[in-house]
Amino acid sequence: MKNGFTEAFNSGFKRVVLIGSDIPDLPLEFIEEAFASIREKDSVIGPSLDGGYYLIGFKDKKFSPQVFKGILWSTDRVFEETIKILGREGLAVHTLKPLRDIDTIDDLRIEEPRKKGI
Repeated sequence: MKNGFTEAFNSGFKRVVLIGSDIPDLPLEFIEEAFASIREKDSVIGPSLDGGYYLIGFKDKKFSPQVFKGILWSTDRVFEETIKILGREGLAVHTLKPLRDIDTIDDLRIEEPRKKGI
């Protein structure tokens, strides 16, 4: 992830958002909100209900590779640890609505009521 952000910013992009592949039906509105939010804020993150996150983004001058260091990946604390690092780095963060991601076959079996427009 760090390398993806670094490459994109080195290529001249001003705002970059990385999305995970484990929310295949991520609504376009969430991506639009993410990009819009990093016009005003330094970063954006979309928490997943299992404690991780499905999206993270930065402005070019505010990107911090530190956000990917020291994280205990694949745990229910990834989002919490990431938020702490973003705070230590002094970054203003916009948080999107939490969503359920798909990590296992059991995640596909969970039926969640869908709200209109989502």
